[in-house]
Amino acid sequence: MRGVLTAVGLAALALPGPAQAFIGYGITMYDPSCAFGCYDGVSGYMLECSVMDHGPVGAHSHGAGGPTSPECRAGDTYFLTTLAYCMKTNCDASTPMWKLEKFWSEQATGDKTVPAKWSYGEALAQLKKPPTDEYGEDDHHLTRTVLVDAEIVKDNALTREHFEYAEMIHSRYGLILLIVGFGTPIVISMFTRLPYMSSLSDKLKPYIVYPSLIGTYHVRPLPFLLGNAATIGQSLYVIMFAALNIAMAAAGYKSIQPNTWFGNQWQEVMGYFSARTGVLAFALTPLVILLSGRNNILLWATNWSHSTFMVLHRWVARIYAAQVIVHSIAELVLYIDMGSYEAEFKTEYWAWGIVATVFACAMLVFSSLFFRRWSYELFLIGHIIMAVFVIVGSWYHVEFLFSRKWGYEFWLYAACAVWFFDRVIRVFRILKNGPRRAVVTEVADDIVRVDVKGIRWTAAPGLHTYAYFPALSPWRPWENHPFSILPTALLQSKRDASLSGAASGSDTPSNADVEKSGAVASTSRPERDDQALGGAPGTGITLYVRKSKGLTKLLANHNSLLTLLDGPYPDNPTDGVLKSDRLLLIAGGVGITGVLPYIARHTNVKVCWSVRAAAEGLVRDLEGPLSRVAEKDVRIGSRLDVAALLEEEQRTGWNRVGVVVCGPGGLCDDTRALVTAKARTGPAVWELEVDAFSW
Repeated sequence: MRGVLTAVGLAALALPGPAQAFIGYGITMYDPSCAFGCYDGVSGYMLECSVMDHGPVGAHSHGAGGPTSPECRAGDTYFLTTLAYCMKTNCDASTPMWKLEKFWSEQATGDKTVPAKWSYGEALAQLKKPPTDEYGEDDHHLTRTVLVDAEIVKDNALTREHFEYAEMIHSRYGLILLIVGFGTPIVISMFTRLPYMSSLSDKLKPYIVYPSLIGTYHVRPLPFLLGNAATIGQSLYVIMFAALNIAMAAAGYKSIQPNTWFGNQWQEVMGYFSARTGVLAFALTPLVILLSGRNNILLWATNWSHSTFMVLHRWVARIYAAQVIVHSIAELVLYIDMGSYEAEFKTEYWAWGIVATVFACAMLVFSSLFFRRWSYELFLIGHIIMAVFVIVGSWYHVEFLFSRKWGYEFWLYAACAVWFFDRVIRVFRILKNGPRRAVVTEVADDIVRVDVKGIRWTAAPGLHTYAYFPALSPWRPWENHPFSILPTALLQSKRDASLSGAASGSDTPSNADVEKSGAVASTSRPERDDQALGGAPGTGITLYVRKSKGLTKLLANHNSLLTLLDGPYPDNPTDGVLKSDRLLLIAGGVGITGVLPYIARHTNVKVCWSVRAAAEGLVRDLEGPLSRVAEKDVRIGSRLDVAALLEEEQRTGWNRVGVVVCGPGGLCDDTRALVTAKARTGPAVWELEVDAFSW
């Protein structure tokens, strides 16, 4: 649970300035409150150096600004002696002298950078006798040391104390949101790994982990591109976290009346509420960014999949946007009611708040599935640019308003730290892998094989990499796409496969368990020179890419294509399916690359694969690894009957059956629904992993 919180802490320690934590957790706002109460009572007095022609005072001024400047107060004898005498008579003996001196040095003039001409002790020494009267309506200027009404001082002090208490609660609830949002996946993962929890986990998975919340939709989009339905488990996290946000925004308010800052209780509570929602939005910012990252430490600390964290990223981002919108509306309604809207609207902090709010709303709209599918590359660039405007707008919003006094900016520093950490690790991964030259071979009309030699990654299943092909699109060198990883050593040439099949007596896909229809035109293939490409024979990785719109449509036969690799990254946890008695691998089209690595990690495997007739070349290219699988069902031009496949495995009587599916959304969702039904009825235990990218 230390990742995001450590980012907050490091930011606080590394950056200079008075704010080193959050309000209530290292920062005190108005201590001693009696001194601030005196300042509020005296700061409104007109002095001989006060200027009547002054600008409007905003709702956030709280005694600052107005006709009297800090320089004026710093040199006015009667202002300083009145303030000093008020502090002496209203702050009891329990208030340490150093706190009074500290307040005086930082707050006596209303500006820390403008010191008073006397210290607190020197100002008291100027008093020859105690004052006897108060500042009255007939006084045009402060021309003597006066008494300050003790009740006014008390009301001012209580107002500030309750405001600081409210701010402390804001910080506490923000930290709670961050810790719960970050820690829940870790706690649940730890729970599933406890001794004797495996049987309970097996019973819960068919009801929580596997099924979709809405019918059989999950990888497939909902009708009218409304989005992707979450699973039951993902939905429970979202519901829990949304409910927690509502509770944190609605609870913990205390009112103090009369209040010298707010005209009535409604204004007071609305002021606290608007500030609360703003802080909660700030607290969610690092979590939103963390959940979307490739180098998400939750991926390393839990057994949750990357696609799950992407689902949570989208929903937590929507909750974040809701907090931002509610904050902005609450502030607007409050200032209209207080009559200060005209003054606030002209301020810089308000303008930057509008910038952050508008771009947060824009991200909410343009992150919909319609725009992601229309052009993912444009969506991604626009998404990052808009996120920058949200962060920058938020930073200037609090910078112009508070000048980094109260620690609000550290939420944003933490968010930036999370983002830069992810990007830096990506760069390190690319540099570690180094620039590579790949052989690109067209194996079917819309499928190419990309061989990258010299890469020595573990041959574990469930991994993917992000591949850059900067030479294909020099104007967009940052474009990259995720692909499942196949160790090149797992593949064999057709000649090697034939020799292996003859020696072992096993059939190849061309003469056993294969249904064919149609034909595929042969393609010319570049010769692969392992030594020239920087690798020994059999080293490296192979990617199979189905051409689509965007960068991948430019892939064609090539002997030496510049390739950068960011990876490897885990897709899904594989422990559960690999511990099963039987492993059923179901693939559709190029999804075979997501399941083939499992054949080297399990002794009892069956491969079931269906491809379009136009992709027969892909089947021929994978004859080598498929020839080593004793049980397979490869169908060209026809679909798999997943229900029949699962029924057959159930009749066989295995105690634990693992199913891995990778392919089109319909195949993945149908398999999910069928496995869920089987797992609920038993008697076998079913393990399911759906290998599908969700963006």
